[in-house]
Amino acid sequence: MLTSISNSAITYYPAAQKTVKPSYLSLPIEIREEIEKPLDFSNRQAFFKALTTVTRNGAPINSPALKLHLIKDRIQSQYQGALIRSDEELKELALNQLHKLSDSGQLDKVVEKLALFELVSLVNDAEIFKFLQEKVQKDTQIKEKLLNWVERSKTEEVQPVAANALTLLVKAGMSFSGQDFRGIRVPGADLSYGVFDYTQFQDANIKDVNLTGAWLRGVNLNGANVTGMELGEKPALKGGGFSYSQNGCWLAVANSRDILLYKTGNLQKVHTYMTEHEGYISSIVFSADSRWLVSGSRDGAIKLWNVLGDRSLIHTYVGHSKLVNSVAFSSDNIFLASGSTDKTVKLWHASGERSLAHTYVGHKGGIESIAFSPDGQWLASAGGMGDGKVKLWNVIGKHTLAHTYIWPSMYVNSVAFSADGRWLASGDGKGRIKLWNVLGGRDLVHTCVGHKERVHSVAFSGDGQWLASGSSDRTIKLWSALDDWSLVNTYAGHGSFVSRVAFSIDGKWLTSSGGDAVKIWRVSCERPFSNNYAGHEGAINSVAFSSDGKWLASGSDGGMVRLWSVSGKHSLIHTYEACHGSVRSVAFSADGQWVASGSQYSLKLWSVSDRGSSPHEYVGHKFGVRSVAFSVDGQWLASGSSDNTVMLWSVPGERSPIHTYNGHSFWVTSVAFSTDGRLLASGSPDNTIKLWEVLGGRSLLHTYDGHEKGVNSVAFSNDGQWLASGSDDGAVKLWHVLGNRSLEYTYAGHEGNVDSIAFSPDGQWLASGSRDSTVRIWSIYSNRCQAILRGFLGGIHSVAWHFSSDGAAVLATGGEDNTVRLWRIPNDLTQEQIRLEWASQQNSLTAADVLIENVHNLSSENRALLMQRGAT
Repeated sequence: MLTSISNSAITYYPAAQKTVKPSYLSLPIEIREEIEKPLDFSNRQAFFKALTTVTRNGAPINSPALKLHLIKDRIQSQYQGALIRSDEELKELALNQLHKLSDSGQLDKVVEKLALFELVSLVNDAEIFKFLQEKVQKDTQIKEKLLNWVERSKTEEVQPVAANALTLLVKAGMSFSGQDFRGIRVPGADLSYGVFDYTQFQDANIKDVNLTGAWLRGVNLNGANVTGMELGEKPALKGGGFSYSQNGCWLAVANSRDILLYKTGNLQKVHTYMTEHEGYISSIVFSADSRWLVSGSRDGAIKLWNVLGDRSLIHTYVGHSKLVNSVAFSSDNIFLASGSTDKTVKLWHASGERSLAHTYVGHKGGIESIAFSPDGQWLASAGGMGDGKVKLWNVIGKHTLAHTYIWPSMYVNSVAFSADGRWLASGDGKGRIKLWNVLGGRDLVHTCVGHKERVHSVAFSGDGQWLASGSSDRTIKLWSALDDWSLVNTYAGHGSFVSRVAFSIDGKWLTSSGGDAVKIWRVSCERPFSNNYAGHEGAINSVAFSSDGKWLASGSDGGMVRLWSVSGKHSLIHTYEACHGSVRSVAFSADGQWVASGSQYSLKLWSVSDRGSSPHEYVGHKFGVRSVAFSVDGQWLASGSSDNTVMLWSVPGERSPIHTYNGHSFWVTSVAFSTDGRLLASGSPDNTIKLWEVLGGRSLLHTYDGHEKGVNSVAFSNDGQWLASGSDDGAVKLWHVLGNRSLEYTYAGHEGNVDSIAFSPDGQWLASGSRDSTVRIWSIYSNRCQAILRGFLGGIHSVAWHFSSDGAAVLATGGEDNTVRLWRIPNDLTQEQIRLEWASQQNSLTAADVLIENVHNLSSENRALLMQRGAT
């Protein structure tokens, strides 16, 4: 326990007993907070380190145990984690203690040593969590002992140990699908990013539990005590652009041509500004004194509003000839600036006659973003398409150009100054964030790399600790602004590109807008080592099982093909990294020896056994490959391409092109062989499915015509009787393969494009994945939808089936949330629930079908958030 560590430290170091606490520590906490508030993060850290240093004869006492005691005793809890994480000695202390327990065969005892477990959690080091994960996953006895603590908490007073045990199991990547946790008592457990699919938590004590980013589909919380439950988010608001007032009282959100004004504390809407802008509002900002709110619109106008009183329109600024992209106030409230696609930045007087003060000219493209420096001396502007430069202008005096920051980029989308005015951040079209010196040589300080697509917005926190960025890759990234600009956390949850990011005034929340939603995330650098298997960094376009069910291949927008072991322990086996552009399709040969991949620029054949060998590349298509399929006998590989053709290749021997099928009037999105190898089907955005001969004259046998929009996926049933197709029209159609090849049935229900379909091996079911973020399972016999899988973040691009070694049907899914998931499908879908068996990663809150009707002490804020995510 903590007291034992602390007591032993003080006993060993008598000097600590004699140390008189500085008079500062005797001050009331309220006064201490006021003294610490003006300090930036680095100065606060230095101050805290001074408070936790004890000397003997003028020399510091170097004891990690004593240091931990002093941090816990003298530093406010919200700052303890950051201080401990920055100390390598404390990390080494934690790791050494864990190794000692492991070497003695007592690693499970870590959950009983409360101080050590707390230290491990506060250090929050990936190396430590990886060590624990590997040990727990390898030793089933450890898992059983830890689960036993959780079970004992139902009747015994072992809550702290049980909470630690469940925390450790979650960090070890254990899934709790269908687990009976009714009545457990684990207050304070950290279950963030855990997987709880249809887990039973009825009547459980889960007070102060952290469920940030957890998968909670179908969880039953009825009767559970959830006082203080942390979900890591606030309810989303409808709208686009937004701004926080500097006094911390208001959050304004632009919604089309209106502005909604909320209280920041409870997100209660207090006013709607009916702006009468003739175009959508593109940017809003509060004045520094929080008295005014300004809106910039696509109609080229800028409007100034009262925040208090009658909240009336004060003034309309007119002068831009095209839409206004960005508005900003100077810190002294003297000036208002606006940037427009007319390639100008305008400086306006905020008071008096509110006239135009100056027009800055010099960009060759439209202005995407502007920002004032904190001291009001500088105004920065970002040039969009055709410009790609950041310009720094003088605000005082003659309003001249002070500097132009240049680097290779077609456009820059966002600029922001750090709170101390030392740094200028810019986000560009290639997913990079550049950090520049504002003074001196104004040179490049650092480049943050991590986003896969364009960066639309950058923002610094008020305390100077963080830099946030939002991107077209639908993520928000949190970077450390203190030392090495390292990536600290990634937030995922938007279904569209992230257009704006900003910190709340108190720095506790990070807000982002994407699509028509404004999301509010808790700022945290404490994302634990979670259920993440080094998965894809881009949307997954294709998944495929080997015929023996041993392997799963996945291809993604990141240009990677990953090979997973899915029998027994699920793990990443290999990554094939030689693909250029998005991987659109993957397929296994029947003998499991080869994986084929089709991408924007290539068609490749990879060895499964000799994974380090170079792939064979098939050359013949004029444009990218969209779909690949092997014949069952392994003789042929078919590929569908953006050149509107299907090509047939030999797999053994010279691997030469055998035949080219012509007939589609648009690109070919999907190809599939019949199980007897005689037929080849292809689907296209020309709304048709074509059936071709594989042998003989290789002629066109039939064209299926019936979809109202393009065909994305085709599949044969194993018995060769049926051909299914999925389309952009949201329909799944079932066609006869033999006879008159007529339409048998149309499955309707999806609310978005159907990107993928697959028959179960026994031919009983047909699965369809859609951009409506659901997977539907249809009965071939009754033609009814048997089940709907929800909770995905974004569309589903690929589905695939196989039977596991115990005879159960397993469905794999992949889509826009970059995650491969395996689902266990029961034989009787009317009586049993589908269970999530495994996920390659878990990084965003999922709450579809969570039961909260009779939960105890659920805050109104958390209730609203859960209901937005599908809870009932």
